[in-house]
Amino acid sequence: MASTAAAPAPYITSSLPYTHSLPQQHTTPPSYPYQHQHPHVDSSLFAQDDQQVELTLIDLQLLCQEDEAEIHKLLIAAKEWGFLQVANHGVSCKLLCEIAEQAYHAFTLPAEAKARAEPAAGSGYGYFTKQSGANGKRQQLSEAFRLPLNPEHRADVIIKLWPEGNKAFSSVVEEYIAAVESILLQLLRSFASGLGLDPLQFTHDLSKDGIFAVLRMNFYNASSQPLPSLAFQAHSDPPILTILHQNGVDGLQILKDNKWIAVKPQLGSFVVNVGDMLQVMSNDLYPSVIHRVVMKSDKFRSSLVLAATPHPQAIVRPAPQLVTEQRPSQYVPFTMEEYFSSLDSVEYSASKSHLNKFRSIPT
Repeated sequence: MASTAAAPAPYITSSLPYTHSLPQQHTTPPSYPYQHQHPHVDSSLFAQDDQQVELTLIDLQLLCQEDEAEIHKLLIAAKEWGFLQVANHGVSCKLLCEIAEQAYHAFTLPAEAKARAEPAAGSGYGYFTKQSGANGKRQQLSEAFRLPLNPEHRADVIIKLWPEGNKAFSSVVEEYIAAVESILLQLLRSFASGLGLDPLQFTHDLSKDGIFAVLRMNFYNASSQPLPSLAFQAHSDPPILTILHQNGVDGLQILKDNKWIAVKPQLGSFVVNVGDMLQVMSNDLYPSVIHRVVMKSDKFRSSLVLAATPHPQAIVRPAPQLVTEQRPSQYVPFTMEEYFSSLDSVEYSASKSHLNKFRSIPT
């Protein structure tokens, strides 16, 4: 990615028809191991304080230039919040608008067209309908397309939506993935070098295959629900890192000091959060943080989430340089496949219990 890219213009969403009524949704969603809920943090769902935070803003071009002050700011944000936002990232306003428009057109396809892309049993890719919460009583407001980063597998999903093909959708998605992957790789290099590690320490086993190597397009429709409503349940992200772009409708909340805090949208920037795998690799120096989406207005909310993960057979463990006598390894080595299996086998009675299963000293 060129280091001379200018800061993007504000992301304009007013041209998109966000007040359009969505068609009736297809039912019976398949199950898949992704972002399980944490029921214990939902007891105060609508009693949270009206706090709102602007996440630390990181200038990506300064990171590309290895600016020590900016790297330090990055590390502090990751350690204290597990979340930050990135500007001056080089992704054009034009591309952001184009992919938002393409995503909107995909979500407003007829129900029968989207149903063709529902995943087969055990697959993590395709169209996912609105899903019920763990108790079967709370309906999520989001539907999603999960597109694999692997272009061949992604084509298999797209052809189910558009049997004649859709070059405009395919090309914009490919361009967006390439642009955001560049951001992700630079962030991981900075996260590593900031800890005194080889800049490639956290990128060795990255893969375009695996259930968490995806671009997830989310669409939230709260118009038929009493407000406020839980749109996406509380969870931590399994991957190494996730990069989120959202329209101007707020809803993202993070759990800090046992309080839910709303994240103020910053148009044109990306929200970045630490995933479970980076928490392990950093030996708990970078925590993954529980977050959720709560809708307080009847406006449509859309978001794009790019997630990166090690390949399924990769062994995940703390970086050896971060393991000392004073700070021993917090985790036993495990493979991504073992982690995936744990998502379905662990009883969700405590925060991030799926990750705690792999702790050297269980908490």
